[in-house]
Amino acid sequence: MLTANPAARNLVETESVSVLFEWLWLLPFAAALYYPWALSWSNQAHLSGASPLVTVAIMLTAYAVPAMAFTCVYFTGAQPVISGRMVLARRLACLAVAAPPAYTLLGVLLYLMKIYGHDIAVWTGLWLALIGYFTMHSSTKPVVSFPASDSAYRRLRVAHGISSLAIMVVFLAPHLFNHLLGVFGADVHRAVMEALRVVYRNAVLEPIIIVAFFFQILSGLVLIRPKTISRADMLDALQTASGAYLTLFIASHINSVFTLARYFGTETDYKWAVADPVGLVADAWSIRLLPHYSLAVFFLIAHLACGMRVVMRNHDVRPAVYSASTWGVILVGGLVTAIITAGMIGARL
Repeated sequence: MLTANPAARNLVETESVSVLFEWLWLLPFAAALYYPWALSWSNQAHLSGASPLVTVAIMLTAYAVPAMAFTCVYFTGAQPVISGRMVLARRLACLAVAAPPAYTLLGVLLYLMKIYGHDIAVWTGLWLALIGYFTMHSSTKPVVSFPASDSAYRRLRVAHGISSLAIMVVFLAPHLFNHLLGVFGADVHRAVMEALRVVYRNAVLEPIIIVAFFFQILSGLVLIRPKTISRADMLDALQTASGAYLTLFIASHINSVFTLARYFGTETDYKWAVADPVGLVADAWSIRLLPHYSLAVFFLIAHLACGMRVVMRNHDVRPAVYSASTWGVILVGGLVTAIITAGMIGARL
């Protein structure tokens, strides 16, 4: 029987919606289990001579995994009441957003341990274990605390922003520009790369850049926690999800470049990044690098845009101005991502 009290009925409906979102994390987790299969089937479709549209369609389902996880991050943060389970759901969804770099990192670690051909099996086992653990853990419905934004947190946030700006100016902006030139061919990319390496592979500057990246990882892990226990709009959710992605991407990329490539004497140039001459899509292992790299470019620029929004908002810039500026930078990020991705899969000008 329906309750006659509108307030009570609204409360019941709100609680029902909350329960739904508390368990929404199961959807991106299930999608994460599918992620390596999407890559494998896309590779097999390409090798079998299937229509490029089929290959692209299957690959897009791999990109849909972090997209679905981000949707969960957003909807769990947009609810009027945030329970402990919902916080857990949002944090686990953030982990699912980072499935591409996590799968790449797993592949490199297994390769270093000389475990070949079992990436999907290990990935599946790890995610099923996580699903089992967090399903049992979520039944405890932990209490959510909302810590005040104290001075230490604010100082760390400022330091995180300054460090990211320094890395962007010294390394990331030139690095992304170099990758944009990939559409002109590996030779053009290499010529610019060798000029840039004089700067960022300097014996003094390179260790500083590495330390700064590790600081970004550690400070980001601290800063992301309060972001997952408070209400958030679309751009707040994007900042949180992109931060989670970049944390795993930086760890994976540093491991690949310094442990795998340099240890074995591999030249980490453009040809290495795009699996030349085989190509990313045609190589069963390297196909994972396509979403891994392309989403990193987009999330990097989106994360910087969202950080810029926070700074502008804290300095009393009008909402219409900082919102338009943020979305404008995100759109530019999408364009940059499209050009770099096109170069990675062989498009040339």
